[in-house]
Amino acid sequence: MPKMLWTADYSPEWDKRFQEVVEVKRAGFNVHNRANDYFDEDELIEQLKGCDIFFNAYDTVTKRVLENSPDLKLILSVRDGPEEGTDLKACKELGIPVLNSAGRCTVSVAEFTFNLIMNMARPVFELTSTMRRDGWTKANQQSLRNIVTEKSTELYGKTLGIVGLGRNGRQVAKFAQAFKMDVIAYDPFQNEEAMAKEGIELVELNELMSRSDYISVLARVTPENHNLIDFEQFDLMKPTAAFVNTGRAALVNADALKDALKNNKIRMAAVDVFDGEGLPLTDSYYDIPAEKLILTNHTAGFSRERIDHQYEIGLSNLVKFLDGTEIQNNCTPGVESTDAYKSHGGKLFGINKKVQV
Repeated sequence: MPKMLWTADYSPEWDKRFQEVVEVKRAGFNVHNRANDYFDEDELIEQLKGCDIFFNAYDTVTKRVLENSPDLKLILSVRDGPEEGTDLKACKELGIPVLNSAGRCTVSVAEFTFNLIMNMARPVFELTSTMRRDGWTKANQQSLRNIVTEKSTELYGKTLGIVGLGRNGRQVAKFAQAFKMDVIAYDPFQNEEAMAKEGIELVELNELMSRSDYISVLARVTPENHNLIDFEQFDLMKPTAAFVNTGRAALVNADALKDALKNNKIRMAAVDVFDGEGLPLTDSYYDIPAEKLILTNHTAGFSRERIDHQYEIGLSNLVKFLDGTEIQNNCTPGVESTDAYKSHGGKLFGINKKVQV
């Protein structure tokens, strides 16, 4: 039976299910469940000795780790973007497929994103904090009502602009359409006719910025799209518009966003992603009033159900690989055609059939 190093989130239920397929070795974050409890290169090389498979979450897999882990044949990743922590080029060169749990966060991210949009349309945070502080009396009834009448807007008939129409972006579009919003999007990799069938109008980025009442950023980061949304783009927005980034910090120039909020170029924003994991109190984001800016700690993708999504997909990836039926959710396309694959991933692919024979 193949041996699997498992450092991703622990689940007793999924532990039992994986042990029906492979021998499981738990280590790192999987055992301690502490943030940033990840292995360095030497530690990971040591942990991978004798392991055929690595089910990873956030440990960094470098070329050096791969070159010094001769037993490793397959990497499973819970991440939608495993390239953020794994050298996919080196994996392909060394014949080690990387299969990811694609779509594990789709529902979580989309719901969280649309929840932010709804809270920017309706000032629930401000209303409830004011009411908890002052109560609800005859003396303040009008001021409480004014919060709603002055700041509350309906989503019905408004335009949502989505930057990035991957799984998350398209799910947000469905939520918006359920609220009878018009949906436009910028994504140079999508087909105009196909998106039109889903009720989404593809437009150029600057047109999206100027037409939208709400903007949701959900694109993947590439070398070409850093600071995709900059001062020029914020200057195009309506002063009544609101902006949400639950995608990646690198897509948006934070200084440009802060400038747009401080100078009332836009009405409001919500940000879940920042440069680095953290936002110290010295950051100038905190100078912007809470009524204009919602801040959350990179948590859009989390939910109780996410762990089940990621392991349901991951186990399916693993079983199909071991059965030799499919290389599913392959982040290293073409790896099976490399010479190195024969002595690495190829040794594991279809091993269940080989054992039965």
